[in-house]
Amino acid sequence: MTNERASNDGTDGGGGNDARMAVEERPSVLQVRALGLGLVLLAIGLAYLIACVWPSNFGPDTPGAKAVSIVFIGTSASLATTADVQLLMLVMVAGALGSFLHTATSFADFVGNEKLARSWIWWYLLKPFVGMGLAVVFYLVVRGGFLSAGTEAGKVNIYGIAALAGMTGMFSKQATDKLGEVFTTLFQTKPGEGDDARKGSLANDVPVLTDLVPTRLQTLTEQLSVEVKGSHFARSAVVRVNGTARETVFNSSNSLGAMLVPEDVSADGVLSIIVFNPAPGGGTSAPLKMTVAAVTAGTALAG
Repeated sequence: MTNERASNDGTDGGGGNDARMAVEERPSVLQVRALGLGLVLLAIGLAYLIACVWPSNFGPDTPGAKAVSIVFIGTSASLATTADVQLLMLVMVAGALGSFLHTATSFADFVGNEKLARSWIWWYLLKPFVGMGLAVVFYLVVRGGFLSAGTEAGKVNIYGIAALAGMTGMFSKQATDKLGEVFTTLFQTKPGEGDDARKGSLANDVPVLTDLVPTRLQTLTEQLSVEVKGSHFARSAVVRVNGTARETVFNSSNSLGAMLVPEDVSADGVLSIIVFNPAPGGGTSAPLKMTVAAVTAGTALAG
């Protein structure tokens, strides 16, 4: 969750560096404790599952089927599996385990820094399942020979397969980028066709900043609200002052409201103001300058 402390998958579960975190709802103590306890139980469950599905005798001479037994709260289930199904089950659990490691690290970081936002709770709940599914897709791509020569299930290195699945879950952004690279190469379209020819692209444009209202502020003023005018502002756009995000309100694609902090006007100087549109696409506008200065007789007369 992007976010966005930099994370392994480009998204981090804490709401990122934006100043709007200051106004996002924080989870209750009960919610934080429940989520933390759930992650602990998930770690125990995944450790148990990987021990259950790990092939004890795996190789070219492996019998056609093996019974996998799982005991849970006094009940047991047994499933006869082939070598291929064993590998698939191992990949799923390893992918979830790798994704759990990223999730737990992010959770600990953001709770410890008191920056966890309630809106990211579902990210934590779904992340292990995303890692599990992505690991399966990546495994099928590898076994299908897109990234390497395909091999029979009994001849693969299960440690390598498990490690690949775990790293896919842990570094899901990089894994997704790699899959995107593979399929972009396979299904590349001519310039001007495909997405280039479609209207209503989901990618954000680079914002353009044209004016500030006001353009000048008095030192130590209590008037800290600023209107930022321009074009191509995304709903998630953020105004940054001297490189630091400020609380931002989206008015329209041509107007944003920004709230400065007292430190911005504590002394005479010049503020550099930009607008940032996040991915997909997006980018940073060229800066505009805002003067902060004490009112003098000459200034008052000129006004």
